[in-house]
This record gives sequence, structure tokens and C-alpha cells, in this order.
Amino acid sequence: MNPLEGSVYDNDPFRIPCPSDLLKVAQDQHSNNEDARIIRLREVLCPFLGNPKSWNDLVTLFIEYPQTPDDDLADILALDMVEVMQVWEARPIAMFDCLVPSCRAPIPVRNRPHLLRLLRLDRFFGLRVGAGDPVEFKALCEMLCESCAQGLRHCHDEQHRADLSVRKARIVELRKMTYAEYRRTPEWKARRNRVLIRAGNRCELCNTSGLIDVHHRTYDRYADELLNDLIALCRSCHQRFHSSLPEAA
Repeated sequence: MNPLEGSVYDNDPFRIPCPSDLLKVAQDQHSNNEDARIIRLREVLCPFLGNPKSWNDLVTLFIEYPQTPDDDLADILALDMVEVMQVWEARPIAMFDCLVPSCRAPIPVRNRPHLLRLLRLDRFFGLRVGAGDPVEFKALCEMLCESCAQGLRHCHDEQHRADLSVRKARIVELRKMTYAEYRRTPEWKARRNRVLIRAGNRCELCNTSGLIDVHHRTYDRYADELLNDLIALCRSCHQRFHSSLPEAA
């Protein structure tokens, strides 16, 4: 029989405050392991120290390896980061051009963090994104030259203003409707469904399930409600706010 059967170990992990003396040993051990790793890497690199071309190629490979922090990289190569980037710039592996097909202007690399950011975006757009997939606007602009990025921002702003104008016109149209008409619109149905999902199809006052209505806390933003303007209520709780109820709120 397991001596721990039925103990606290069967459920939540057993936790105690971390003793300071044990923590100090763990931190020292980690530091020693990191130092040993750097020493071993230097030993591996020793055969290449007399060959400048091979050495520079290794430096470039290390720069583009994201798991090696800047401080460790400088220790391994016995160079400061300015010298490291100068080696990379002389013969880089990865190169980045503007993604606009008619442009393809080179994107200058500012420093190693910027290089690693571009490498992550390069992998992301090269491997994980399909045509039409939503992508972060800021991330896409980072893969463009400054001129094309400004052009994309301008197009995005123009489209945003056009969409906003259409949305405002639609809100005006919705506010002219009676409540019965408004409840049949896709806008209301979408908001109602989001409130019900938020509430788990249960009353947000008494937590009962069954027939659930969506009630307006306020009509200040009628036809353009925020989710906090609405609450899911069972019929019984809803009756507290209305003397009579619509067929389906």
C-alpha cells in the first residue's frame, strides 16, 4: 500500500515556504551550471579561433540563435555586443526586405533585440500564417520599410474612418426602430448571445438556468450597448424590473 495514499499529495501540491539556505544553494548551482556551459562552448570553439572566416561564421550563427541572451553571448565570444553586431553586419545569414512585392527595400537591423524580433516575425509569417488569416497590424508593419508602413497605416486609417461612418449611420437607423423591431436585428442577437455566453446561460442574480432574458441595465447606449449595459436574468428576476415582459427579451 502506498504510504502516501489518501494524503494531501493526492490532491493539490503540498507547498511550504522556500527555505533561504536551500534557495541560495539552488541559485549558486544554477550560476555554476551557466558558467560551465559557457566554458564548454569556448572549448568547442577553440579549433576555430585561428581561422577568422570560420570564427566570424560561428559568431553570426550565435547572434541569430535566440536562446542565448546578450550577456551570455558576449561572455562566450569574449566580445562586446557592438563588436558582435559588427561581425554579423559584415556577413549576415538572415536578411530582411520589405514584404510589399513592388518595393522589397531592405529593412535595416538596429540591434540584436531588433534582429531577434525580425527573426521571430520571419518564422511567424513564413510558417504559421495563411492567406487571409488575421495578423497583428503592428507586427505586419514591422516587416515593411518605413514608406510602405506609412502607406499601410494611411490605408488602414481611411478604411477605419469609412467603417466608422457606416457604423454610425447604422446606429442612427437602429435607434429609430421600436424595441420589438430592434430585437429582430442581427446586432441585437449578437449582443444577446454574447451576454448569455458570459453568463453561462444562467441568471446573473440567482444563478438559475432555464428561460433566460437579457435585460438593459441602462438605455444610455441603446442600439450601441456595451456588454456591461446588459445582464442575463431568469424570468422571475426579470419581473422585478418590469410589470410585464416581452415574449423574448
